[in-house]
Amino acid sequence: MLIIGMSALRLRTVKRHTGHDAYSFGRHAEIQGVAERIWRITVISALVLATIAWQVPHWEDVLGRADWASSAPVRWLSAVLFAVAVAIVAIAQTQMGTSWRVGVPEEGLGKLVTHGLFSWSRNPVFVGLLLALIALLLWSPTVMSAAVLAAGWTLTMMQVRIEEEALTAAHGDAYERCVAKVGRWFGRRHGGRIDEA
Repeated sequence: MLIIGMSALRLRTVKRHTGHDAYSFGRHAEIQGVAERIWRITVISALVLATIAWQVPHWEDVLGRADWASSAPVRWLSAVLFAVAVAIVAIAQTQMGTSWRVGVPEEGLGKLVTHGLFSWSRNPVFVGLLLALIALLLWSPTVMSAAVLAAGWTLTMMQVRIEEEALTAAHGDAYERCVAKVGRWFGRRHGGRIDEA
């Protein structure tokens, strides 16, 4: 809920400052409409599983929860990983400013962001979202949480490729320089500063 709330607030802020709807699937590529529907199912499933794990943990046993997940080190690792995930998403959304988008809207992608977390990852928001799903799997390792993580990973790969295509079309050489220097998930490939478009 925390990540959803932060994202909704950021979308509202972008709309207020730009006048454009920053949430838009299906405009750039037909497959985005499918991705949006599956993302909604994935997010709702993650919220349901997190609620079950928090409010009625004995139900997790019905879902096949592993016994080792109750150990204090695993609980702490999961909690720390989730806190890191939330921090990454919040920082990345803030650093994007009015360029923050969900999907690829008709109005365009906004300015290419290459500073802060984006100088170490081309997709820090997706990294944070995937870390949150890994944290859920560690906290409540069941077939359902594994399926949610698998769906999240598959959809992330799909959306990242769609966005990369759109960013290449919108920013050309500037984005290609970014690709040459910064990894899709994390890590700098070469030293040096990336020029923003």
